Amino acid sequence: MKKLFITLAFVAAAFFAQAQLFVGGSLGFNSTKDPLHYQGNVANVEKVTTISVLPTVGFMFADNMGVGADFGMVYTKEKPATGDDVKTTEFVIAPFFRYVFAEVDNFTFYGDLKADLKFGKIKGMGDDIKTSTVGFGIVPGMSYSLTDNISMVASLNILRLGYTQTKVGDDKEKAFGFGVNENTPINLGFVYTF
Repeated sequence: MKKLFITLAFVAAAFFAQAQLFVGGSLGFNSTKDPLHYQGNVANVEKVTTISVLPTVGFMFADNMGVGADFGMVYTKEKPATGDDVKTTEFVIAPFFRYVFAEVDNFTFYGDLKADLKFGKIKGMGDDIKTSTVGFGIVPGMSYSLTDNISMVASLNILRLGYTQTKVGDDKEKAFGFGVNENTPINLGFVYTF
């Protein structure tokens, strides 16, 4: 038993010695004015503002493979033509598996197989309504190395392919497709690699 434990400890040490830990994240802001169309949860919405704070942590356990998770909060405020504002706050946990498929000079191109889990609350429609979203998708992205340790990253959410199920109160909405329910087509952020 002791030999097995020592062997496993050496294997784990060798595994993590090659792994590169990275931390980073993104801040997002999106504001849309459209008085003519239905948007979000309220008809006749004149303005929708979305703010997101999503830190990222993960590690690359091989040259072209890694795992990690985005976590944080997304806040949306919808201003209707008449009535009260509708405010949605969602907490996000999004674990991912990353596969790097090409490196050209300072650019790295990758794809994330991602699970999106969001839990939140909508205020302003009478009673508070709880929401939950479960989704799976493939999100392409790229990073540009600014220094040996700092990279700028961008994920192209408009190219997302996957499945999403959203539950608002007792109602469910299911979607499968290309660019599933993403408000911000490009998500920019920075990563620090140890």
